[in-house]
Amino acid sequence: MSNIEEIEVVETSQKRWHWDWLWRILLRPRQVFDQIAQTEVSTWILPVLFLTVISLGVVLATGPVRTQELLARPVEPPPDFQYWSPEMQQEYMQNAQPDPSPALIYVLPAVVAVVKVWLSWVILAALVHLVLTLAGGRGSRVAEFSVAGWSLMPLAVRELVHLVAVLSTQHSIQKPGLSGFIQAETGGGAVFLASLLSFVDLYLVWQVVLLVLGAKRTSGLSTGKTVISVLVAVVLLLVLQALPGFIGAQLSGLQTGGFFPF
Repeated sequence: MSNIEEIEVVETSQKRWHWDWLWRILLRPRQVFDQIAQTEVSTWILPVLFLTVISLGVVLATGPVRTQELLARPVEPPPDFQYWSPEMQQEYMQNAQPDPSPALIYVLPAVVAVVKVWLSWVILAALVHLVLTLAGGRGSRVAEFSVAGWSLMPLAVRELVHLVAVLSTQHSIQKPGLSGFIQAETGGGAVFLASLLSFVDLYLVWQVVLLVLGAKRTSGLSTGKTVISVLVAVVLLLVLQALPGFIGAQLSGLQTGGFFPF
């Protein structure tokens, strides 16, 4: 290796911002993960920020659709509503009308979107590093946290696809992932399963493939051990993802979908 090539390798290993990886991770993931395995600094900040910006853009762009759906939502009167006086009925209907304020349509969803992205990445990265270490992997925390960060890129693609779907149909996605195959109205375990399956789609499979490719290069484990370790981490994450959706379904009429973005 010439001196110029050695300098280029050293400079690459010290860089935190690799803008070309935003597209290379989708087309040439092996090359990206080979570089991550040789990188001495964390590189996860760019993909996590990129997904954050995409998520905020989706919140802003779909705000009018959520406003229309909120205003069109029928007001459910209480069981003994017919026995109320006309004045009480009118007052109830006025107070029950939805209020599509900017805080409800934009601010709160934006805050939730940011928390979802960052909390999801932290949990995923910690689980992947822990399981790989327990399996005998020798990868560094820096490299494996970066692998987890760059594995989020398929989720950015999913957000863009969802954005196109919402804007083209003018309706929010009610049954994401595979949750539409479960009759959550039966309650109990079906609600939990529907919440879990709402995160399972082709983009999750894509992300798992990226995690396996990256973890194999950073941990030094065999392909079999790497696949099993990644699947264990992902299953644990899916269970954690499903819990908020399950709890929320019990409190708000069996609505599936959880707190995490994938």
